[in-house]
Amino acid sequence: MKSFVYSFFFLFAATLDLRAQNNEDFETTNITTATITASSFISNNEGWVADDAGILRYTSDGTQSFSQVASGKYFLSLAFINASTGYGITTEGLFKTTNGGVAWSALTLPGADGSTMYFFDANTGLVAGKEAIYKTTNGGTSWTTIATEGVSFVDLYFISSSTGIAAAMDDDYRSIWRTTDGGDSWSNVFAAENCFIKTIWFTSENTGWAAGYYSELGRGKLPIIHRTNDGGLTWVNVYTNEYPGDIRGETFLDIRFKNENEGIAIADFSENVITNDGGVTWKKTYTLKEDLIASYGIYKILAGFSEMYLMGSEGSMTKWE
Repeated sequence: MKSFVYSFFFLFAATLDLRAQNNEDFETTNITTATITASSFISNNEGWVADDAGILRYTSDGTQSFSQVASGKYFLSLAFINASTGYGITTEGLFKTTNGGVAWSALTLPGADGSTMYFFDANTGLVAGKEAIYKTTNGGTSWTTIATEGVSFVDLYFISSSTGIAAAMDDDYRSIWRTTDGGDSWSNVFAAENCFIKTIWFTSENTGWAAGYYSELGRGKLPIIHRTNDGGLTWVNVYTNEYPGDIRGETFLDIRFKNENEGIAIADFSENVITNDGGVTWKKTYTLKEDLIASYGIYKILAGFSEMYLMGSEGSMTKWE
């Protein structure tokens, strides 16, 4: 399938079985010694993983083996649409591949380089940059600039082709935004002083999650999770870690669900949390000996998939079935 295959990487035979406080089983392996920075899966079997050494790897057998398909680019985000077409945000800007990641061509945005993106199909997608969003309907050949009132979006999630939710950062704490026209216009739906949202995820058309942190003077960052039951119109807090273990505080970097009941939120230091009851209760995943993963963020879990891959530092990959 690939025109150039440089080497094959197999998962290490040694597997660490971690049992969290709520008796969930996780299997952790390492696919590289570098830190995994981005990944994109189009099915349970087929996906791409990038690391901070500039290596892009591909799997077609559900992570049982990996082949190196490209090198030389530091990917911060990946979005593959199918086996051929994908987009990637790197330290050099936005790129596109039409041959499964073997070769990449640069795309020119109207303004600053993007930090996050969402593609509906091979032609139509959004890239969020500093204080603006850029939209293409022709595969990146041209872009329309969408003003965001000086707000920089840090995560994009679409419930449908028209309705989407964005996490944002600005001085007025306008942290959650919503669109009903495919991203052509946005309105602020949540703002709370000292509340910062980093990531968005939905388990249904109405039920969604927003995670980040609350900054409290003298206590640092307190990890928080908010929930919506009306498609992102209103949000309420459902979890706050009042006493994070690290003296610097903690921030939730990503939140994902593999079905309506089972979800996980990853923190930047150690205190990851998990739910088995649809977010009614959240429990920390660490034991006295081991943390779930060396956190770097979750990079893969798509609706309808039966497996979740948590990509971490030093090449760790934790599989949750």
